[in-house]
Amino acid sequence: MEQKILRQAESYRDEAVNFLREIIAIASPVGREGAVVERIKEEMVQGGYDEVKVDPLGNLLGRIGSGERILAIDGHCDTVEVGNPRLWKIDPFEGDLREGIVFGRGASDQKGGVVSAVYAGKIIKELGIPDDMTLWVAVSVLEEGYEGFNWEYIIKEDRIVPQAVILTEPTDMKISIGHKGRADVRVQTAGHSSHGSRPDLGVNAIYKMMPIVQQIEQLDATLPGSDLLGKASITVTEIRSTSPNLNAVPDSAQIFIDRRLTEGETVSGAVEQLKNLSSVKAAQGRVEVAQFEVKSYTGLRSKTTSSYNTWWMEPEHPLVQSAVETYEALFDDKAALRTWDFSTNGVTTKGKYNIPTIGLGPGDDKYAHTPEDQVPVEHLVKAMAFYAAFLYRWKV
Repeated sequence: MEQKILRQAESYRDEAVNFLREIIAIASPVGREGAVVERIKEEMVQGGYDEVKVDPLGNLLGRIGSGERILAIDGHCDTVEVGNPRLWKIDPFEGDLREGIVFGRGASDQKGGVVSAVYAGKIIKELGIPDDMTLWVAVSVLEEGYEGFNWEYIIKEDRIVPQAVILTEPTDMKISIGHKGRADVRVQTAGHSSHGSRPDLGVNAIYKMMPIVQQIEQLDATLPGSDLLGKASITVTEIRSTSPNLNAVPDSAQIFIDRRLTEGETVSGAVEQLKNLSSVKAAQGRVEVAQFEVKSYTGLRSKTTSSYNTWWMEPEHPLVQSAVETYEALFDDKAALRTWDFSTNGVTTKGKYNIPTIGLGPGDDKYAHTPEDQVPVEHLVKAMAFYAAFLYRWKV
C-alpha cells in the first residue's frame, strides 16, 4: 500500500506545485480568506470529495467516507501580512519556483500543508477509504492571532468531533506532539492629565508603567522550563498611551504582553504572577487577559479571549505511534519527534477538548512569517503521501 501511495503522490507533484503557486497568488490575510477558500473548494470538488461545504464562519470542510471513526486533517489558509515589502527578494504573491522550492507569503505557513492535505484526499478517494472511516479535510480560517477559534466553531456549531486530528503546520517533516500555551495579557495604569508645561500638576501614566516594563524584562529569566516544551517566556510587545493631545501629560497607559506557558503553568497562574509584581502593585495596575473582536470574511462577528492552553501528547500514545509507523514504512527512515515553538489550532482540539492531536507539515517553520517564506516541493509530495498512508495505519 505504501509504495502505491508514494507513486500516486509523485504523480501529483506538478499539479500540487501549480496549485500551491496559484493559491499563494491569492492574498489571504487573516479575515480576508474568501477568494482562496473558493479556489480550494473547486479543487476539492474536482478531486471527487463526497461532500464539500463552507460553514458560516468561513471554514472549508471536505468529507470522504461516512464511517464511525473520524479523522480530521487541518490546515489554515489565512496568512500574516507581507510586512515591509523592501525586505522581500521576490514577489510575495508570485509563487516563485526556484531549484525545487516554492517561495511566497504562506508557502510554509501554511498553504503548502493545505495543498498536501487536499491532494491526500484525492489519493484516498482513488484508493478507497475503509468502510468504518470518515476523513474531514478542514481548511480553516482566522488562525493567525486567534488560533483554535476556528475549531471551536467546527466542534460546537458544525458538530464535527473527530477522534484524532493531524495539523499540517510546518514541522520540517518531523512529527510534532505539542507546544507551549500562551496568553495575550494587558496591563493598564491610570494617570491624571495636565498641560505639558506643568507636568507637576498631573500624574504621568507612562512613568507609572516604566517600572512594570523593567520588572517584566527581569521576570523572563526566572520563568520555568521543561525538557519537552522548553522554557516559558514573557515579553512586552506593544505600548500605548492616551492624553488630551501631544502637549498634555498622559492620563492612561497600557502594555500588551506575550506570555508563553510551559508544562505545569496555567493562564490564571500567569495573570496572578503579574498582579503580584511589586511594580504593578505600586502603580495600582490593572492586569487582564486581552479580548478581541473577530470578524470573518463571511461577516460573522464574535469575541474571543486570548488564552490558549498548553498541550502535548505522550510519545507512547497510539496516535503518535501510528504516525511513527506510517512515516517509517513510507520513507524507510527513522521518524523524529519534536514540539513547536509557536501556537496552533491544537490549543482547541487537544488543549481544550482533549482530542488526540499531532502535527506533520511540509516546510521548515523557521521560514514562517519571514520574507524568506518557502516550502520544498519534495516536502509537498512526502506530506501528501504521509496523510494518505496514515489513514490506513491509524489506531484509535
